[in-house]
Amino acid sequence: MKYTTLLMDADDTIFDFEKCEYGALKNALMDCGYEFSDEVCRQFSSINAALWKKFEKGSITRAELRVRRFKETIVKCFEGCTDGRADCETVADRYVKRLAEQAILIDGALEALEKLSQHYEIYIITNGLKPVQESRFALAELDRFVKKSYISDAMGVQKPSAEYFSMVLDDIPEKDKSKLLVVGDSLTSDMQGGRNAGLDTCIYDPKGKIEMPHALCDYRITDLMQLLSL
Repeated sequence: MKYTTLLMDADDTIFDFEKCEYGALKNALMDCGYEFSDEVCRQFSSINAALWKKFEKGSITRAELRVRRFKETIVKCFEGCTDGRADCETVADRYVKRLAEQAILIDGALEALEKLSQHYEIYIITNGLKPVQESRFALAELDRFVKKSYISDAMGVQKPSAEYFSMVLDDIPEKDKSKLLVVGDSLTSDMQGGRNAGLDTCIYDPKGKIEMPHALCDYRITDLMQLLSL
């Protein structure tokens, strides 16, 4: 077998982040007295995704991301709110707490991790918040299959930076880069980060949106079980 070690993203690769986000946002807004709807969730998801891209590029800080996504959502979705700074802070705090409770896995992910862990050393690489991700990993009992998790919030650097991957590579036992494979759903975070580090990459693309061949991807899979064939 060519690869011995998988560096796997967490959200939208192992966790069903759409469902996790939906539950956390619904509970957080209702906790704070706001009405929740699918449209509010769609607006938040769009705003949140755009701000995460800016965070990955280093154009905004994590602290800015944390509150700004709620400020923009509240201004856009709730009539009469022009600033709402205090409300945004409160909702942001509640959302983080509620997200830490959400450990909904992608269908088949647990079974796939069990099988994969028999053939590969598995490490999680994620840009999430440390308390949130650690709580979710514990709830899902991922430590049965995952050797260690590398959370950018605790490291002070994030994907796709070379510094992030350098810290990961310095720490893991496998030192032969040709035996490492980065697996994730994001071209800008996981695939670009893997390329920056000189690693092979595999895009997890269950909806078949990525056309191959692709400059950032060595492989494309639609099911985590397909990693066994590599």
